[in-house]
Amino acid sequence: MQSESFLIEEFKFPVPPTKTSPQEKGKFSPEEIEVKRKKSLSKQESQVYVNYMADNFVINFTVIQNSARTCIKKFSIYNAGQRNIPSFFWAIYFYDNGKVGHNSFPYPRGLPVDNSELLIFHEAGNLYRLSPTEKFSPYINSRDTIEVPYESYGPHVSRHYSFPNWFVSCDICSPRVLKSTAGEDLSFVETFSKPQQLKRNSRDLYRAFTAKDRFSRNSAAAKAPKPSVHSVIPTPLRVDAGGEESLVVTPSDWVVSTKDFVEEASLLAEKLHLKIAKSATSKVITFSQGKVTLPKNSSLSISEAYHIYINPSKNTIEVTANEASGAFYAAQTLLSLTEKDRSDSSKEKGHRFPGMNITDAPRFEYRGLMLDVSRNFVQKATVLKLLDLMATYKVNKFHFHLTDDDAWRLEIPEFPELTKYASNRCLDPSHEVCLPPSLGSGPFVNTSGSGFYTVNDYKEILRYAKSRHIEVIPEIDVPGHARSAIQAMELRYRRTKNSMYRLIDPDDRSRYLSAQSYTDDAVNPCVDGTYQFFKVILRNLQELHKDIQPLTFYMLGGDEVAGGAWEKSPACADLKQKHELRDYHDLKKFFFKRMMEELRQEDLTFGLWGDAVLDKSLNPNPLEEGTKGKVYTYSWSNVWEWKRGSLAYKLANAGYKVVMSPATYFYFDQPYEPDFEERGLYWATRCLDSRTAFSFVPDHLYWNRGRTQDGGEMTDEILCTGGCPPLTQPQNIRGIQADLWTETIRTPQHLHYMLFPRFLAFAERAWHKASWEDLTDVAQRDKEQQKDWERFAAIVGKEELERLESEGVEYRLDPPGARFSNSILEINTIFPGLPTEYSLNQGASWEKYNPKITTNLSNAGKILVRSSSFDGKRKSRVVSVENSN
Repeated sequence: MQSESFLIEEFKFPVPPTKTSPQEKGKFSPEEIEVKRKKSLSKQESQVYVNYMADNFVINFTVIQNSARTCIKKFSIYNAGQRNIPSFFWAIYFYDNGKVGHNSFPYPRGLPVDNSELLIFHEAGNLYRLSPTEKFSPYINSRDTIEVPYESYGPHVSRHYSFPNWFVSCDICSPRVLKSTAGEDLSFVETFSKPQQLKRNSRDLYRAFTAKDRFSRNSAAAKAPKPSVHSVIPTPLRVDAGGEESLVVTPSDWVVSTKDFVEEASLLAEKLHLKIAKSATSKVITFSQGKVTLPKNSSLSISEAYHIYINPSKNTIEVTANEASGAFYAAQTLLSLTEKDRSDSSKEKGHRFPGMNITDAPRFEYRGLMLDVSRNFVQKATVLKLLDLMATYKVNKFHFHLTDDDAWRLEIPEFPELTKYASNRCLDPSHEVCLPPSLGSGPFVNTSGSGFYTVNDYKEILRYAKSRHIEVIPEIDVPGHARSAIQAMELRYRRTKNSMYRLIDPDDRSRYLSAQSYTDDAVNPCVDGTYQFFKVILRNLQELHKDIQPLTFYMLGGDEVAGGAWEKSPACADLKQKHELRDYHDLKKFFFKRMMEELRQEDLTFGLWGDAVLDKSLNPNPLEEGTKGKVYTYSWSNVWEWKRGSLAYKLANAGYKVVMSPATYFYFDQPYEPDFEERGLYWATRCLDSRTAFSFVPDHLYWNRGRTQDGGEMTDEILCTGGCPPLTQPQNIRGIQADLWTETIRTPQHLHYMLFPRFLAFAERAWHKASWEDLTDVAQRDKEQQKDWERFAAIVGKEELERLESEGVEYRLDPPGARFSNSILEINTIFPGLPTEYSLNQGASWEKYNPKITTNLSNAGKILVRSSSFDGKRKSRVVSVENSN
């Protein structure tokens, strides 16, 4: 689900004359071994030089030029130390998310680097190795520089499309990280300043925002009035304010009373430091089960509905809900309404609540967040914190992407290889200890590339989620994206010689390349071991969930199976003949049919990424008999130019339940801005900010036009390139989901940055349907949407960001907008209320900006501006504005 735009088509390359076996993959070619023999050093000598290279070789990486489908790049290696390095069989490992040397792929004997006698080898995924040939220079002298230019497939327009922790080793050495590439600052990546570096191709209309651009974009929201005391995100269905009256809940004399919804009431009591009492008539918050009346003929989720009545005259707060989940969301709303209060007559802290009536229910039953923990492992504590935040904003489905090519993250006791081996990434020529490094994980297992959840960890996550009314939906992605499982089961086979759980056909000579540059990541649908393996996995998942949150929904994955997979598999040739199957598409269909039969026997609902059920013409395959209402598809690839923008409607019309997860609106691994300093991938859209997420209209797919990938106008012709069928089965649209893929996310700080604050905009659309969403007049709809955005942005800036901060969330601080008006400095932010600062001396010192005080800087010239967290500990990216008066 994270393909580059230029890889959405099947990527195939010629079959080479000979095949390298999995056991040989990663070893040196005969030519390289001969070089090693001729130029061998002792192990101790080699290690000394490798250590020296790690400490003294300075890497400098630069993008030279992006073009339509190719990027020319270069990195230099500078020997900054005092020693000359004799020729020996060293290797420098680096990462690239493009397909290096794509026009020559595969290149088992190496890709020549100009005339330098250096060769690049593709190890696996985005890991590459640079090695010298036997004719390479006898020495790398002190102060020498080696230039390594190369081409890769697709654009590179961001510093964060590069990865840290390059490393050096040799065949008899222990690897060492190149210090100049270590850590998260990516200082070895040169600044992008030229158009050919900043733009993806010659048609790209996007450019980095200036401070003046941002000021203009923020100007309307900056004038929004202060949010009322009734403000809640996501917005409730109906709020009736009770005037100016309010009440203060204090721990000394208020209690929580309930016969129903004990757990939910206890949660609120704990947060407000209140005691639980059996009964009370005043100064009490009561929870009771009862019917909540909703508008007639609405499709709102009745089970999650609630009503709150805050009565200052009686000093009572009454919560009524149909079911426990509604009571829980009522508690979340009350926590959102709280305002800390300290009266003059008492030193006791309390919480002030305005008098009001609230009736509320969500528009969608499915409000989800997908977290990928395979590309980079996310620690349990971070997951638990994320579940808290999901609950705060009433998001109720946690789609847990536990496996992918890069690692397997869940302990399965029957298959210890999955976690003892396939949860780790390191440099391991023996293929017995770990999977290869990728995505900047480095040569050792002490980074975010490695880790897994034990049985107890997973159960703790389940319990935590259940108590917050969040359903955990585990995903074991198949048949593609499965390299970690394949390699673990191959290790098991080598050790036991038992082929019962092998996931490949050992005689398969197929050659393919996945979207993430793997050549061996598709489990074989034609061997019985595949199905035996997944029976064990399913049984273990059911056992894990059984006594906590019984497993009812299982995510199969199914996306991005590389074209060419299984073409040369004898087992598949036999299966095709037996069942009259024609090609790769038929084999996928066969695979999912058999898997669905297994799941149907367990009475499970199951999910698939949308492309798993498409035929060659991008039309949905008919639902299998007996699966109606049981198959959810996640519609993620929505780029109009690829004929995929209407897939959500096509899937719904074909009878599939649909969760809309459009990449251009809710893939939160995409950058916030079109700036080279912004983290994220950009295959779907060049930028995706909170305003864009807020603007999504789930009930009218074709109104979400946006712009083309290049930033051009979206015409009707482009919009309907793949057809624009009407939605005939609206009841099959079950909800929406935000997705966080972690290729560029290696720390909790990165995760918070990429999710927040735009996750709040997603939560707003998942829960609340705004009045402007059904307006057919475009100008009127845009006007009302803008007014609603200004209201929402004011709440986020003046309430929610500080709330997130108090919870330890390191949300993204948007760089501010700024301009000079008659030498008066003006600064604003996308979320009004966020503190800002300016510097008159190039950052040597900073002044707090106060919009109520005129700041006349007639002689200032160029100044720097930035946003600040409320506690002053974090700052945004610094931008500049110049006084041209």
